[in-house]
Amino acid sequence: MIAHLFTGLTNLGTAPVLLLLVFGMAVGMFVGMLPGLGVVLVLTLMLPFVYHMSVLETVSMMLATQSGVYFAASITAIVLNSPGAPESFPTTLDGFPMAKRGEAGKALAISATSTWMGGWIACIIFIGLIQLAGPLATVFHPPEYMAIIILAIVLIAQTGNIPLSKVYISGLLGLMLSFVGSDPVTGVERFTMRMPTLYSGIGVVPFALGVFAITQMVKMYGSQKAVATFDQAQLGKGFQAQVRAGIAETFKKWHHVARSAVIAMLLGLIPGIGGFTANFISYGVGQRVSKRRDEFGTGVPEGLMSAEGSSLSKEVGSIIPAVALGLPSGLGMVIFIAALTILGLEPGPTLLKGSPTLPYSMMWIMAIAGLLSCVLGLLLAPQLSRITGIKGPYMFPFIIALAVLGSFADVNTTMGIYLLVIFSILGVVVRDLGYSVAAAAIGLVLGGTFDDNVHLTYSLYGWNFVTRSPLADIFLLVAIYLIISAGRRWHKNKKAAMRQAAKHPLMEWVFDLVMAVFAVTYFIVGMGYPSQAGQIPVVVGILAAAASVYRLIIDFPVWLHSRHVDGSDLPQGGLAVPKPGAETEIEPVGTEGLAVAVITRMEHDDEPETKKDRRHQNIREFIGILWFAGTAAASLVLGFKIGVPLMTFVYAMVNKDLASLKKRVVFAVASTVVTGTLAYAFVSLFHLTFHGMI
Repeated sequence: MIAHLFTGLTNLGTAPVLLLLVFGMAVGMFVGMLPGLGVVLVLTLMLPFVYHMSVLETVSMMLATQSGVYFAASITAIVLNSPGAPESFPTTLDGFPMAKRGEAGKALAISATSTWMGGWIACIIFIGLIQLAGPLATVFHPPEYMAIIILAIVLIAQTGNIPLSKVYISGLLGLMLSFVGSDPVTGVERFTMRMPTLYSGIGVVPFALGVFAITQMVKMYGSQKAVATFDQAQLGKGFQAQVRAGIAETFKKWHHVARSAVIAMLLGLIPGIGGFTANFISYGVGQRVSKRRDEFGTGVPEGLMSAEGSSLSKEVGSIIPAVALGLPSGLGMVIFIAALTILGLEPGPTLLKGSPTLPYSMMWIMAIAGLLSCVLGLLLAPQLSRITGIKGPYMFPFIIALAVLGSFADVNTTMGIYLLVIFSILGVVVRDLGYSVAAAAIGLVLGGTFDDNVHLTYSLYGWNFVTRSPLADIFLLVAIYLIISAGRRWHKNKKAAMRQAAKHPLMEWVFDLVMAVFAVTYFIVGMGYPSQAGQIPVVVGILAAAASVYRLIIDFPVWLHSRHVDGSDLPQGGLAVPKPGAETEIEPVGTEGLAVAVITRMEHDDEPETKKDRRHQNIREFIGILWFAGTAAASLVLGFKIGVPLMTFVYAMVNKDLASLKKRVVFAVASTVVTGTLAYAFVSLFHLTFHGMI
């Protein structure tokens, strides 16, 4: 083993391998900082080139690309509340509030150090586990997959400071969306409204860009503010002090990173679902065991460590099932296995025996590329953190252009843009109402896998699986315990008096009504499918309808109460929101039954304080949505090369946020050149065949 370990390292000493490692890392970082581009698309574009490469050169380029993505993806998650990769959703929960407090440097340093440290801890574990690759990778069967997905969804429900009923409605909504498309068991088209473009289902990229990137841009456009002021960002010496403080705090609290790294490493062994769920479960476990659990989601360094400690470690863990059995833990590993197949290597016992040093070379590539990307990220952090000081109206056209192009490139049909618009509007609404986008995301991503494994479990074992799978029983018992403990916390606070009305009581009630109607309709349509195709969607529809009706019942008296309360000077949810730097505390508020324990969120410190200001911001947000919809429409009608830069130019010229005509012209020309170049690059790079309706 020791000999193979050092040979695996020395095999990387050739110039082509090292150059491709650096190239792959740089590409990965670039991809990670562009929400919507996706590592899978880039790895797919690399496939044609592997025919002319050696095995080590191919492995070096592709694995370094994957390693470079994850810290870079956390950069946009922290500074813009828009994760560059779906796995970075948990990073937004504490990273973005830190950036809003002017601690972007500290958050980026914690993220980089945690990513690197977690990856190296996983490499140490890898050395021992690769000896047991075969048995470890075959532990999981359909019952275990089903149980681990249930546990992941329940853990997400424990994160953040959102009422549990809203979290579960969010997760159920994600599950309902995941069942759109062709049923893999029966082939029946479900909930597609006879639209062929929906047969392949709803993509994560349009969802993520809509509810994160566009929603954040609309909010920043409405407030006319940046994430943080340049004074808050503490650039220069103050920024360097933040970076040093972040690194020191991560080393001081290294056990949070180590715990997440171990959890993610083990989850990375699970083919099909381990790669995506690792960050969510690691964050959920981190909150459960932390002494500051009630502060998670408000900008807690421990929360950021728990999320980022798993980023690279799960990728290290996913190498084992990929090379030992040819079973990928995520889409990135699917492309990687395809590359090995092109080179004539068949993953499995034959590969391990014929190339015993190759898995160790893979580990070293992950370790080296992960370290280099984090160091480079920290060196660039002062420049990257300046993004938090740019006001929303200036950033608006660039993020919109990337979102429209990225959504189309991911789906490769105009449906990607339609879905982006729908999810953007939904994102603005659910953000105001306090629903959990993370729970919806994990439901959307894992719903199909959950459906498949429920069918397989029942077909193979029936209800007897509870006596045949001790590991699945453990996962389910943990999930049940978490649900019961959450119920006890709700019961403890339900008698607290309702003090103030919600910010949007009428909107809350209308949204509850829409969700109830949608869930009931979903249930009725599901009843029309064959039993195998409709069984799980019907159950999910019933649960979503019941949860929505429950919200209707409890939100109705809140709405009635708000009609007799002047809430014009109250911030979000009627909470007393602390100023930056203030400590948070638990306050009972009447939105869950008669009350619920809600943690005051730093993210609302820029909410308008008067009814007039709130109305002004709402009007601007509506205008922002119209600008975004206009860009999407122009892209559909005129094509990306014309529609995107044209709308950018018009936006800049009529934008009153730029007072002088000279500034408007300069900004219009510069932004049009940038977005036009992006559009041309996307069309050329991804060979987009759509050139507009006219």
